Amino acid sequence: MRKTLVIAICAVCFSVVGLAGQDQGGQDSKASFTQFVQESIKATASNDAKWMEANLADGYVEGTSFGTWITKAQLIKDAGDPANNKFMKNDVSDVQTKVMGNIGVARFKETYDAMIEGTHRARTIICTTVAENRGGTWKGLSNHCSKVE
Repeated sequence: MRKTLVIAICAVCFSVVGLAGQDQGGQDSKASFTQFVQESIKATASNDAKWMEANLADGYVEGTSFGTWITKAQLIKDAGDPANNKFMKNDVSDVQTKVMGNIGVARFKETYDAMIEGTHRARTIICTTVAENRGGTWKGLSNHCSKVE
């Protein structure tokens, strides 16, 4: 009986230590994910194709508020054509991030005035970005935006 009690107490102590370590890692992970989201928004607005190539997963897909899907390859191609793709204004607000395990989800509001694929577009949208932490490095998996009416 006494031996069982000692084993149970040790198991509880190891569990508490393990959870405390996970919680601390979660704070670091959330901070690094929040930084990733800020860099992602900046890279999109500045047509930073090198950042996109390095930080978006190969299967990355974006759903636009105009009802189209854009692959990583298309996004990078568009970034290389600044005459047809540039932001004149890009205000981002209400950024909220959450990390669950190795997945990060961000929500934010964006108001922009831009030339996108040669067409002038200006609107306010709400977006969700999803990324995966792969060995300490965040890789964007998807982004989806909807127009705010």
